[in-house]
Amino acid sequence: MERRIYRILIVISLVLGGYLFTIKGTHSVLFLSITLGFIFFLFSGGLYGLLAHSINPKRKNYTIIYPLIMSLLWVFLLMILIFFVLPIFCPDFLYNL
Repeated sequence: MERRIYRILIVISLVLGGYLFTIKGTHSVLFLSITLGFIFFLFSGGLYGLLAHSINPKRKNYTIIYPLIMSLLWVFLLMILIFFVLPIFCPDFLYNL
């Protein structure tokens, strides 16, 4: 059941991202950046949930690798958001703040 909820979160975030892409010209940079942050929160939460339920519970308790992998994944997703997704939605993001 939990995996289904996390998959639904990922699908909702992708649908919202697609919808936001179609209406990006009609909204301000501030609205787009806040909405992208919320969509990023949904997507990363769903992805973490899927990964957390895929790993054996015994392995999560006795290893340092699990938190390192999760933090590196979050940093990777954040870098994709900052350097690839934000410039697509807001081409002059840094100049309009």
